[in-house]
Amino acid sequence: MRQIIAYECRKLLRNRLVLFLLLLFSALNLYRISGVYRKFTGADPDSSAAIARTFQVYAEASGEWNNDTIRYVTEEYKKAKASVDAGIFSTEPNQPDTHTGFIFLDMNIFEEIRDGMNTRYHYENTMAALVEKAEENARFYEEKGNSYLAEQNRLIAETYRGRKVTAFYDTRGLNTYFKYDFSVLLILMLMIPMLSPLFAREHEIDMHGLLHLTQNAGRLPLCKLAAGMLAVCAVSLLFFTEDFLAFRFLYHIRGLSQPVCTLDGFFYTPLNLSIGTFILLNAALKTLSLLALGGICMAISAAAKNEMIPFGISCAVFLLLVAGDAFLNSSVLHILNPVTLFSDKHLFREYQTVSVFGKPCFRFVLPVAATVSELLLLTAVTGSVRKRRPR
Repeated sequence: MRQIIAYECRKLLRNRLVLFLLLLFSALNLYRISGVYRKFTGADPDSSAAIARTFQVYAEASGEWNNDTIRYVTEEYKKAKASVDAGIFSTEPNQPDTHTGFIFLDMNIFEEIRDGMNTRYHYENTMAALVEKAEENARFYEEKGNSYLAEQNRLIAETYRGRKVTAFYDTRGLNTYFKYDFSVLLILMLMIPMLSPLFAREHEIDMHGLLHLTQNAGRLPLCKLAAGMLAVCAVSLLFFTEDFLAFRFLYHIRGLSQPVCTLDGFFYTPLNLSIGTFILLNAALKTLSLLALGGICMAISAAAKNEMIPFGISCAVFLLLVAGDAFLNSSVLHILNPVTLFSDKHLFREYQTVSVFGKPCFRFVLPVAATVSELLLLTAVTGSVRKRRPR
């Protein structure tokens, strides 16, 4: 069975069209990431050089809390601000006695670092006050007989208890990285020609009847399904690894061991994970969503007798799902749509709960559970369709 799966995987990934698109899309993905970076640094060479120097400023201010670093940031900010307030500066690039070449940029960067340090330094006290208030609310609602709100406040207290930040790192590159989803679009475009022929080609070349006479005829549909899923995972791993390495190189990403709450917009995230673990989780959920979408393509291929039919229908279905996620406001359809896992920018940023059998549950559990269920259902449907003997 493993040999059949390996053979089917090689057949999928060695397809000339798939290999060509894989190389083309990989190059296109790198070009897109470099374009995002060029937009970040600016088109002007002087601006690009100044922004590049800001990475060095952040590197000097990054690391565990200590008095020297805090003093350095504070004094450099006061120095730059005093020059700006006094009007003692030039508008020309590469100004002397500056870190970035521009006194205004120096002031803004050190102010940004100072504010970021201040927020992270007081994060532990902010969370401790939040936990104390949640515990007080839990006791109040317990006394009033409202068990749901009492349980909800206990969940808040448990989620945010013990949180603290002990270091400062530049997260600008990570913020851009988590907003980048162009590679997902490329994977979707690659999956269609890769998976559409998986079952349909058997009918097209009149091999369907003969395959049912072989010794492993009953296992063949499951082997093909497993091969299709492994191919999707392999392509996803390639693109997501390319994304991370490119962003880490261009944006000098560090501090992956820091808690995910240090990212901008993740102040109240319900996740108690490190940034590195969150990157893996993010990639895993995107892959799960892509597997569900690939399951749709394979199910259509299993029912078709010409590979162009699943190609066209899959394109239409994917467009409808992407458009539906963007334009429909139905919360139920939003949860059932597998596209949610890589399109919902607030899925893990905010503390959101829903009632499940009278118990508070994190909202992000619902689309994950729905996508897993859809993947299992599609697998069962595809397997049952292909196990039918031809007349």
